[in-house]
Amino acid sequence: MKFFTNTVNSCTARVGTLTDFERAPTLCFETPLPLIYTKGGVVPHLTNEVFEMITTEPQFLSVSLPSTMLMSEALKEIGISFAEFVSMQKHINFLSITDPADVTRSGFQKLDTIAVWSRGGRHIMSADSYMDVVEIFKPDCYVALCDGDTNMNSTRKRVKKAVSRSNTMFEQCLFRHSKSESLKSTGLLAAVEGGYDVDARLESIDYLKDKPVIGYVIDGLHNNGPDVQNISMETIEEIVKQTISLLPNEKLRVSMGCWNPLTVLNLIELGVDIFDTSYPYVAAQNGEALTFLCDHNTCNNVSRVISFKEKRYKEDFSPICSNCECLTCKNHTRAYIHHLQNTKELLLGILLMIHNIHQYLEFFKVIRENIKNGTLDKYKQKIALKF
Repeated sequence: MKFFTNTVNSCTARVGTLTDFERAPTLCFETPLPLIYTKGGVVPHLTNEVFEMITTEPQFLSVSLPSTMLMSEALKEIGISFAEFVSMQKHINFLSITDPADVTRSGFQKLDTIAVWSRGGRHIMSADSYMDVVEIFKPDCYVALCDGDTNMNSTRKRVKKAVSRSNTMFEQCLFRHSKSESLKSTGLLAAVEGGYDVDARLESIDYLKDKPVIGYVIDGLHNNGPDVQNISMETIEEIVKQTISLLPNEKLRVSMGCWNPLTVLNLIELGVDIFDTSYPYVAAQNGEALTFLCDHNTCNNVSRVISFKEKRYKEDFSPICSNCECLTCKNHTRAYIHHLQNTKELLLGILLMIHNIHQYLEFFKVIRENIKNGTLDKYKQKIALKF
């Protein structure tokens, strides 16, 4: 797995390419790129066949350890990779430590281990036990085990401990990675920790910047979950900007979390390359359809989402967006989706996920076009009107 970008400036929007995947050597992904959010390796609410109706192109999938780790014993027993197990062979997968859509429980990290919460409860994960899972799953890329249990309220002592623990676990993961025959073509990313402490971030970067990794996850800014979308750019801007300015320009930069689209644009302007799509999923869980891409000159959507909990859509027989080409908008009305919300039908989540994922894929296509055309700032101003 290789990343290439010709942008030399450190804190600026850039287009790059991801290539040379062992399982799919002809695939090429352009960044900025959305990682399609999954639970248990599949897109929530959608079968693989329905997901194929949204996009026929191979995608980059975000696979979280908490939602998949209980599969490791079965995978080890039958001897196949995670991608084969969930029938997602045509897609590339990225293994992350936490689930960005769920709040990560704090305060359970001890010694050189972290706590991972699955449906079966708490699991104490060391670097060796984590690398055992990685070697069983055979992901296309993964982040080394890290302690990202910090946020804007974390004490200096806690932040320092997170950096120290993460550095130790990274060294252990790197040792296993370099010795593993099955992972020799797998991309390894390091997590930059340090919360909102400038000195702690500098310590983390100084340790990691010369390591043989394909990129970095800018971690430790939040504890995941839906509330991340409410974190203001003013809160994170300086620490993210400082972090990126110190990282090697030729390496990939990833930011996980339920950031709202305007924050995504701001982070892309600072040079972040990859995000997950937990935001469209969280919106669907709340009975919301994304409309922030709608142009009010040709579509009557003036807000960033439509909430189908509102009674005003009871007799609205128009689509979510008159210009959207997704299956939901082409075949169903707002009134019908409002009915599904009221009756708590399972079809509600399916229709909203179809629309929201389609919208986010289109969002990143437009972002890449605007970066190439030098018009990203103008586009961001347009999106900002919805927020």
